[in-house]
Amino acid sequence: MLARTLFCLLMALPLTTFAEDGAGAPAGPQIQYIYFEPAFVVNYGSTGRIKYLRTDVALKVSSTEAAGMVSHHKPYLRNSLVMLFSAQEANIMNSSEGREELRQIALKEVKAVMSELEGVPAVDDLYFNNFVVQN
Repeated sequence: MLARTLFCLLMALPLTTFAEDGAGAPAGPQIQYIYFEPAFVVNYGSTGRIKYLRTDVALKVSSTEAAGMVSHHKPYLRNSLVMLFSAQEANIMNSSEGREELRQIALKEVKAVMSELEGVPAVDDLYFNNFVVQN
């Protein structure tokens, strides 16, 4: 009888612990990353030899709803980024300060496009996963 009672208590303990953990936990931000594939490959610069940029871009969003909105507008966002990247000059692309400035400009551009299309910026940050230039 004692063994049976102990067995019942042990079986019930994990279930109550699991139920308490799932029910009382507040839902925090659901950070997701949206990757543009294939990588961006553009020529840039207005003078001299043709120069190339190859970069992978990821957008950080903090909700499933924002991820859906951004994914829906990826072609429009991609076009905006291609136009932005191809309008750059070598002095921006070849320095770490210039690349950071470009990242901030690209983030503002993406937020502006999302605000225009959806009424909210939806994107928290933009990252270059790699950044290769050929001068």
